[in-house]
Amino acid sequence: MKNSNNTKDICDENEMQVKVLMKHFENPKEREDLLKNINISAEFEMRYRGHFLFYGKDFIDYKLLRPYDKDRNEFLRILSNFMTTVLEDDCPPSWKKCKRPFWEELIFTHFPHVMRITPDQKQVEIFLFQLRMFIQWLDKRVGTTWFTVVDKYSKEAISDLKVCEQVLNTIFLRDFPQLHQKGFSPEQQIEIANESFKQCTKRWDSLFEVISIIDDQITVIKEFNTNISYYVKGLPTHLIFPELIMSGCIGRKRGTLLWEWFQTEGIYPQKGRKYLKLIN
Repeated sequence: MKNSNNTKDICDENEMQVKVLMKHFENPKEREDLLKNINISAEFEMRYRGHFLFYGKDFIDYKLLRPYDKDRNEFLRILSNFMTTVLEDDCPPSWKKCKRPFWEELIFTHFPHVMRITPDQKQVEIFLFQLRMFIQWLDKRVGTTWFTVVDKYSKEAISDLKVCEQVLNTIFLRDFPQLHQKGFSPEQQIEIANESFKQCTKRWDSLFEVISIIDDQITVIKEFNTNISYYVKGLPTHLIFPELIMSGCIGRKRGTLLWEWFQTEGIYPQKGRKYLKLIN
């Protein structure tokens, strides 16, 4: 039945909308190939929608060149998460339609947001190396010329991203000193941190920019939206520098002047600031 005038009545704009993609199979082999690709892509956690968009086959083919390479799998996890979760319906229609901000956001904002905590703290070096390898392969495969752009961004980013990684790891190891020990279970440590946070009479969860360091002990941070400054203790001041961006929770207990840093959601270089609204 056709309804030409009441289409808007079908959906409530205030309710969450679910986009459904349907695939018509020409033959049983197409279905088998899709199921096979779904199993392969599950190893780097690509969402189903990736199979219906231009990059899904590229990711799978690239993985199959080195199917057991853990670093490649982790890189594809980060990239596919960026395409299907962050960009969603704003994803470019092809690699050739990507613009410079696409790569800039991936390197300076998304990667720091999903960076893993590891004992060797080599995630920045591994990611940027894997990214350059992928772009070289992609340029040959589809005829793009992105390597020069991505290589330039990578060289600009590496020192600041390594600081972000150091700060992130230092804070987590301070809060969870047994993090990398075999059999570590974070539940008890998280509960202890939550109980301490509940004792704060004032709490704030937001994005903050580092303004300055006082006496090598106190970090002055400014909240993004209000521009209000907070004096925070307990951060690794030997690593932090002005303009570094930190996402997380701060709290202040009754009768104290200083705030405490309680939970870290991400550490970002200044160049990633323009894209942070997408994940905040």
